[in-house]
Amino acid sequence: MTRKHLFAPLALAAVLGACLDNQTIQPPSANPDLVSPLFARYVSLGNSITSGFESGGINDSLQKLSYAVLLADQMGTTFNVPLINKPGCPPPYTNVFTQEVLGPAVPGGCALRSPVLPAYLNNVAVPGAAVLDIFDPLGAGNRSNALTTFLGGGQSQVENARRVMPTFVTVWIGNNDALGAVLDPTNPGNPADVTSIPTFAERYTAMMDSLDALGTIQGGVLLGAVQVGSVPYLTQGRVWKGFEQQFDQLTAPLNAFDVNNNCLSFQALTATDTAWVSVPFPVGGPKLAEANAKVDSVQHGTLAPQNLVPVTLDCSIDAQVVTVAEMANLMAAVATYNAAIEQAATDRDWVYIDPNTLLQQLLQDPTAIRSFPAFPGLPGVTPEQSQNEPFGWALSLDGIHPSRATHVLVANALIAAINAKYSTSIPAIQ
Repeated sequence: MTRKHLFAPLALAAVLGACLDNQTIQPPSANPDLVSPLFARYVSLGNSITSGFESGGINDSLQKLSYAVLLADQMGTTFNVPLINKPGCPPPYTNVFTQEVLGPAVPGGCALRSPVLPAYLNNVAVPGAAVLDIFDPLGAGNRSNALTTFLGGGQSQVENARRVMPTFVTVWIGNNDALGAVLDPTNPGNPADVTSIPTFAERYTAMMDSLDALGTIQGGVLLGAVQVGSVPYLTQGRVWKGFEQQFDQLTAPLNAFDVNNNCLSFQALTATDTAWVSVPFPVGGPKLAEANAKVDSVQHGTLAPQNLVPVTLDCSIDAQVVTVAEMANLMAAVATYNAAIEQAATDRDWVYIDPNTLLQQLLQDPTAIRSFPAFPGLPGVTPEQSQNEPFGWALSLDGIHPSRATHVLVANALIAAINAKYSTSIPAIQ
């Protein structure tokens, strides 16, 4: 089974069948295993990471591995999730190189939500959500998709949170206000896809005001946006240039793959931050496959060596790469987003967590986040690495969303920060 589209349209009847009404219900009673009354009614708001989206898909197994679910378990609080039947909606990859996904095949590439509906939801996050979607998913300029209705029952995340009357919340939103530019299929890094800084600040303030208006929240955590230019879905041009030398050595005397020197382009932003031209996985992968195919044709006698025209990776083609200027724009936008998010946490005396601290730690471990994807057949790359950890153990098969191991790291980081701030004793995940 091969998936060609990330989100397939859903049948209206299936969507409406999963909807919840807009009635505010009596808040649930505390779980007897509750660590603190602060966590009596915990709600997590956010996007794909919070919902449990991995490897380009989502289903009930992945949803149960979300850091939010893990955190709730450690809090000892009741936590309802809008579970999606297997294989998923959409089904996750089982092999990103072949685009194979978990089967069996389902109509439209989307299995339905579980018919057993909880009375209320605690994980109200929706894949693809940007800040605006949290409180106004149907408003002008939103980035809603079918899962907004399918998971949220036709209500915004704030509306679903109101049903629970939360005492504690975590909010991880903002990634998609920049990530959309990275995923732009016609112009990766497109500045037009990046939410402007004034608009982001206005929307984040409106979102927080809508949460404040609930009147029941006693504490919370705001997580910053990830520096999306650092996700291994993107590979720096300088890394591709270094790989060219390895490829030439392996295929000598043939010259089947050229990486232009413009792929070494960069701009120093600060003493520690540099914007490098970067190549999206869907651009670099096919070029490498094409070069491999030409070498194979020569070796099998179907192509004369003198007729081999090398495949070229040209980092000056804006439609194929994230340029240095686009990368600098992304990095500046996310940094400013996070300043606004941190200020919002400070204003409410909540916890602020910068996920980029963890990201930078993981980047120091080449087995956690690979600088170059584990393409099949490369020297030193085992079939298991290509199949299971092509971007490293910290990332799932899409090179963007965290793996289950990283969800544990995130949950433990939240536990440590919450305990320090609120003098609670949530046990760490061992």
